[in-house]
Amino acid sequence: MFNLTGELQASNKELARATRYFYEDEPKKQAVALDSKPYFTREDFEKESKLNPDNLYIQRQLGMHYEANGDYALAKEVYLREAGKNPDNPDAHFFLGSLYATLGEYQKAKYSFEEALYLDPNHGATIEAMSMFVQTDDKKQLGRDVLRYSSQKAPDGPAQRITIIRETMAAGNYTEALNLAEEATEKYPTHTGFVQLIGENNLKLGRPEDAKRSFQRAIKLNSKDIQPHLLLADLYFEQGKYVYAALSYSDAVYLDPDNSDYRYMQGLSYFNAHEWGRTAASWEDLLHYRPNDAIVKTLLPQAYYVLAVEYNRIGNPTMGRRAFKNALSVNNNTSSWLPGAMGVLGKFYREKNMYNESLVAFQEVLELSPNDANAYMGMGITYWKMDEKQLARASWERSLQIKPDHNESRGWLILSSQGS
Repeated sequence: MFNLTGELQASNKELARATRYFYEDEPKKQAVALDSKPYFTREDFEKESKLNPDNLYIQRQLGMHYEANGDYALAKEVYLREAGKNPDNPDAHFFLGSLYATLGEYQKAKYSFEEALYLDPNHGATIEAMSMFVQTDDKKQLGRDVLRYSSQKAPDGPAQRITIIRETMAAGNYTEALNLAEEATEKYPTHTGFVQLIGENNLKLGRPEDAKRSFQRAIKLNSKDIQPHLLLADLYFEQGKYVYAALSYSDAVYLDPDNSDYRYMQGLSYFNAHEWGRTAASWEDLLHYRPNDAIVKTLLPQAYYVLAVEYNRIGNPTMGRRAFKNALSVNNNTSSWLPGAMGVLGKFYREKNMYNESLVAFQEVLELSPNDANAYMGMGITYWKMDEKQLARASWERSLQIKPDHNESRGWLILSSQGS
């Protein structure tokens, strides 16, 4: 057992339990393959921009590079310059409006989008973006205002149809809204907004698989629209398909790397999927954006702890110690996360059919926290999987004694009585 140093806000008993899996060992050298990928630097984008000063879309690439790196002032300079040089091109105004929306300057964004629609009332990129603006109340209002403007300029255009469909949904008439969205898709087959609306209404009507197909189709039509990615991710998460939820949230992170909520859901999906390494990578990135996130500073050490125990189990104690040290570096108050980590370990082992190890983990929780209702509930499920019906019921009954409103334990007890 290796000795821990530093200031730890936990008892010696807790630390003894936490570190009992780790032993001193000579580090083993491992070959690691590194795949380096080419990428374009800022200098590359700026050079290309100077070589093609009259190409709006190359200038757009430079602006997007600045945005991706958080250099919004430089991106604004690019878009303002291009809007001045290309006053008759709706794309130039759309690019500027998109930046203003990203910065939360919605009134300025509205003016730019309206300028784009003044030039082209059916400007596809603007209408697509407005149909996807549903994340916040401010964005919803911006989307409604701009779509209303487009509807007035082109009463028979797609913006008017989107407005009508959204109003129909708001009234709870999802079947009618679905029919309207399907009709609109027939007229505008490449408009991702209508395809997304088909999915949203199918979801409201209790047809998740149809909704999933629609969201996937919207992504294929335009992979840069973030909303279908988020809708698909949320759907997978609700279905308990956490790996696929994580992959979809990862797409959202790629499209909007500064959004810490997407990074949180990416990590939580991996956590629920028991993909511990990916959980750690996602949430370590998140802590750069939200360094004091209380939930992550409780759950991330749990993921590292499970990694540590697993590394030791497969014969790599060096990596196990490193993972445990990572847990302490995130939160050295082990009493706030160690019982939870043991509980996660118990569930993890149960799902791997390692029932004895699962029971040991839950018993460790109870050693640290004798009145943990969740631990008794988890232990009961493991006993149930082992066909130890009486021990399972006793565990759930104990859980309810500790916490009478523990619905999961109550549900398992009801289920067990029906099956007996």
